[in-house]
Amino acid sequence: MNIEKEVEQIVSSKIKGQNITPESELSSLGLDSLDKAEILIDIEDKFNIEFSDDEMLSVKTVKDLLDLIAKKTNK
Repeated sequence: MNIEKEVEQIVSSKIKGQNITPESELSSLGLDSLDKAEILIDIEDKFNIEFSDDEMLSVKTVKDLLDLIAKKTNK
């Protein structure tokens, strides 16, 4: 399973026609707080992990998401 591709697909489902890179800031992709919450919930479901409120608030970029998933899944 390629975590980066999976996350890219989940984020892409909320935005249309924008390139996503690890450096992409979620807010610069036009995502509001509800979109971000939905993305995090989708990721929790997909990878069978759980984020704390502090972790959710700390996510600013796609790389932040990838690092958090890697930490949670020990990969």
